[in-house]
Amino acid sequence: MNRKVKQIADASRDKFNSMERRLSGVLRPIKPRKEFVYGVAKHIQSAPQTTFVERVTSWHVIAMILAGLVSLAVFLAVVWRALESIMGKKRTV
Repeated sequence: MNRKVKQIADASRDKFNSMERRLSGVLRPIKPRKEFVYGVAKHIQSAPQTTFVERVTSWHVIAMILAGLVSLAVFLAVVWRALESIMGKKRTV
């Protein structure tokens, strides 16, 4: 059994090496212009690292969003209970 596993592993390795040789001939590395590299590096370094709280300048906005979400949850719960009671009355089991 070990011999068969070794043959399969060798065949896979040979296929992999063949594919690697073909790709190395096709895919050649490129050298970008220095201006491009400098521009990208400058853009990456100068990008501001802000968080959600820093973007929202007023705590009033966060409070309104939370109040809206809580109100939505309560509204959905009331509608769900109303539908549940209507559907429950129609069913006579």
